[in-house]
Amino acid sequence: MSVRNPVVVIGDGIIDAVQTSDAPPVLYPGGAALNLAVGLARLGLPSVLAGRIGLDRNGFRLMRYLREEGVRLINTPNADFTGVATSRRRGGEPSYEFTPSLFRRRIAFNSTLLKAVVEAPAVAVNSFSFGDSAQADALCEALEAAPGLKILDPNPRPRLIGDLDAFREGFEKTSARANLVKLSDEDARLFYGRDDDGLAESLFERGVEIVLLTRGKLGASIFTRSGLNAAAPATALAPPIVDTMGAGDATLASVIAFILVEGMPRDKEGWRACLKRAMDIAAATCRSAGGALVRPLAAQA
Repeated sequence: MSVRNPVVVIGDGIIDAVQTSDAPPVLYPGGAALNLAVGLARLGLPSVLAGRIGLDRNGFRLMRYLREEGVRLINTPNADFTGVATSRRRGGEPSYEFTPSLFRRRIAFNSTLLKAVVEAPAVAVNSFSFGDSAQADALCEALEAAPGLKILDPNPRPRLIGDLDAFREGFEKTSARANLVKLSDEDARLFYGRDDDGLAESLFERGVEIVLLTRGKLGASIFTRSGLNAAAPATALAPPIVDTMGAGDATLASVIAFILVEGMPRDKEGWRACLKRAMDIAAATCRSAGGALVRPLAAQA
């Protein structure tokens, strides 16, 4: 299947400052939504990032990076600095600190963004201010007008969430407009204190059709409201893991690309093939620094 119109990705575009020693941090273009938009582009799909990037040095760096990756930017109106997330690594796993502008992040659903949403084959929301009721309502309204596939990945960062109950409520309200919801095991435990397979049932009751649950080293699982379930283990590669940042975004990009290009899987084997490809891509991404998607052959070269 040929995808002509771009997939719209709504969420964060930031600078990831990665510190692994006492040396100054290494800066990478990042943010869950930016990683997802770039990942889709690297998998051959046109994509648009709708976010809020400051007109500062870091913002200009992100804009140049997006141009180089072939991702169009809808930079919704703002007068703030580009957000920076400083992460420190222990065994490849990050812990985060955020600059003040990330606590103020908001998306303006202007006519340009709403037009892109209506024309998109898919709209993916990856890291969003669900705790702001006005933002959640605006997102719900935009998704209701979207004719294509609608995907939510809350990607919560506890230090960015002032009120977890409000954040979860906004996510759940929005999930009623989504076809596919992705949760990591950490996200599920943060929201619901559990990450078992039965968690999908509560999302199906809200109208979600597909739940993608990622479990780090244990791989990933897909659950559908129609009763099709599939799982795939994490892919083992010879090169060592460098950085787990971006693995979840790469997994989601791969699943979206599979559905849009090859069609929605109709049986367990189809979903298993979808997940196997996603795990291969996530494993390759973990063999490279930063959060950008890496294709498996590039990781093994």
